[in-house]
Amino acid sequence: MTKGLKKSEKTKQKLINAVISLIQQGDRVISVASITKKAGQAYGSFYRYFDNLDQIHAIAIETLVLSIAAEEEKKLSEEKSNLFKVYYVWYIAIDIFKEDNVANWLMDHPASINDTWTLTQPMTSGWLKAAIENKEISSLSKKNLEHFEMAQQYIWWMYQQALRELIKGRRSLDVYLELMQSINFLDLPRKTHQSFLQKVIDRAN
Repeated sequence: MTKGLKKSEKTKQKLINAVISLIQQGDRVISVASITKKAGQAYGSFYRYFDNLDQIHAIAIETLVLSIAAEEEKKLSEEKSNLFKVYYVWYIAIDIFKEDNVANWLMDHPASINDTWTLTQPMTSGWLKAAIENKEISSLSKKNLEHFEMAQQYIWWMYQQALRELIKGRRSLDVYLELMQSINFLDLPRKTHQSFLQKVIDRAN
């Protein structure tokens, strides 16, 4: 992740990676001292790149989410159905944070995770636009895209509840299906909506 970066950029990335690592290993109280120690950097280096802990947490969340989004986009490159990509990536958005440590971290920073989801919107909206252009389903139109962009706001708002359900020990697939049953986020015919959910179940299992 730091290969090819300038020294200053490498140092900054090491500090960000340290936050992610500390969270993943279960440290709930993160300090400047613990971050710099984990990163192998001097204490004062932190303030050359970040104003405070909230800022580095926000950037760390963005880094984690966008790196995972890029990985999933690559994995789905051979998938022919752009509509399925949209359905599946929202399952991944829940499944990747099923570990209690990470879920609790995201719940502690709701604004940051919601801001980060907006950065993934071009990817998912691009898939839907491609599905419309390719007439993947004959009834698809710009109205579906408009509905989707509004529905995503609801999903982001409900994301905190999804994380709570994961922390309770529920399966990520069950949490995903419950959310998707509550909102037809692409405004597809009910039968079609259910068929894509079944495809997600088949792939997830």
